[in-house]
Amino acid sequence: MDKRMIRVVRKKDEFSAEYQVGDVFEVESTWYGGVNVSSKTGIPLSLDEEEYEPFEEETERVRAVDPYSYNLGVMDCFCEMVGAGVKGLAMSHPFGTREERDSYLEEVRGLCRKYGISFYAEDEAFLTDLFPERLNKGTYNFLFFAEDKVLDAYLALKEEQRTLLGNGGYTKQKSYELAQEFGRLLSYPEDGIERLIRKAAQEREAGDED
Repeated sequence: MDKRMIRVVRKKDEFSAEYQVGDVFEVESTWYGGVNVSSKTGIPLSLDEEEYEPFEEETERVRAVDPYSYNLGVMDCFCEMVGAGVKGLAMSHPFGTREERDSYLEEVRGLCRKYGISFYAEDEAFLTDLFPERLNKGTYNFLFFAEDKVLDAYLALKEEQRTLLGNGGYTKQKSYELAQEFGRLLSYPEDGIERLIRKAAQEREAGDED
């Protein structure tokens, strides 16, 4: 028979040093109002039923989440936020290959139908000062949006960056402004945008020093 385990959630005997809230014990026997256990030092204890709850071994309670399910869960959350109007634009986590990203296509289509939104498969990550380049360069992702004008604005930002890079006009100030606009498309608050830009800059500076 499997051993029954309990965990202490309330301590009635404040003067006892033999058990504390959070302690886990094996049940040795029961009585009409609780259970009998032994402390770590071997002292018999009678715990009232109000003092404990059933406990399952941590190895049974912890559920390993595979990367596929995790990424799908993240996209589900973002799609719901876009569908509810909380975010204008949302991005999936970046994928290392197009094949890995596209393995989610059927599920992504289902999520978009569920929340009444659209998606765009991005093959060329938008690299700005908003996020560290190392996290996105050469990756693939999905964009989620409810209105076409949001995707149009995103693509316009990318085109503006491409033009500025081509004519030498991509100054530090323009780079900063594009990062700000990207953050606003993602519905980040202004202070959050500033924090992300500072964080990315600090990482970039640290990398330059290596």
